[in-house]
Amino acid sequence: MSHTRKLKYHEEKLLKKTNFKHYRRENQKDVENIGRFGLKGKEEYAEYTKLVTQYKHVLKEISDLSDKDPVKQKLLGDLSEKLYNMGVIDLKQPSELVKVNASSFCRRRAVVMLVKKKFAEHLTQAFGLLSHGHVRIGPETISDPALIITRKSEDLLTWVDNSSMKKKVQEYNGVLDDYDLNN
Repeated sequence: MSHTRKLKYHEEKLLKKTNFKHYRRENQKDVENIGRFGLKGKEEYAEYTKLVTQYKHVLKEISDLSDKDPVKQKLLGDLSEKLYNMGVIDLKQPSELVKVNASSFCRRRAVVMLVKKKFAEHLTQAFGLLSHGHVRIGPETISDPALIITRKSEDLLTWVDNSSMKKKVQEYNGVLDDYDLNN
């Protein structure tokens, strides 16, 4: 005979917001990706998975067209071109389109790209650089860690001119100009 006791006040308080009937178990892969790409939480990762779901739906609609249809080939070519330019796929081929997932987009986030391009050693440092306004793309200072860095803008990623980080890097590399020290 199992006898259950009445929950104590603090136990009720802790369990008030937990619904065990509809409790959804977390996917371990999602949790790893949230940490790996410096996402704010499950909601932000869910946005990327929603985007990929919509993308897969469009891809299925295109692939349902007849193989002889020239529109299908043009759409697949345009889509692969677009995703290649974004940096989401590695090759400009329609066969690469099926490999797109939420991680593909997360890899192109500004914080991840700063670590990849060796502007920062880890994601926390990259968040700090962005929040303090040390990084720019072309003439525009960026502060959004979720900004998707395209292949074209990846080459324009640099330090802000009056950034203390830029001076430290130049000093370390031995290329700091005496004129820049006074300005």
